[in-house]
Amino acid sequence: MPPPLTWPIITVTDGGVAVEIVSTLVLAANVHRADAVFVNDSNQPIYLARGNAAVLHQGIRLNSAGGSYEINEHNLFLGNIYAIAEGGAKVLTVSEGVN
Repeated sequence: MPPPLTWPIITVTDGGVAVEIVSTLVLAANVHRADAVFVNDSNQPIYLARGNAAVLHQGIRLNSAGGSYEINEHNLFLGNIYAIAEGGAKVLTVSEGVN
């Protein structure tokens, strides 16, 4: 069993973002972020970038139909998260927990 978080998750915000053919802000910086989960709910790959503009075929690739990335206590990043997709208007689901 993994060790418990050193801070509790008090609230969670769930949503979806239309990722465009230009770098799109999908999650704003948050100093209270405890975790975040990103899931590609589209038919094309989406690319994530932490703190910088997203670029096609660079950064963190989320495969189509369920590719995912999680920010947690082991890789906590509090800055802006950006995404980009070749087709535009591709759906990325986002869930952020804050303390």
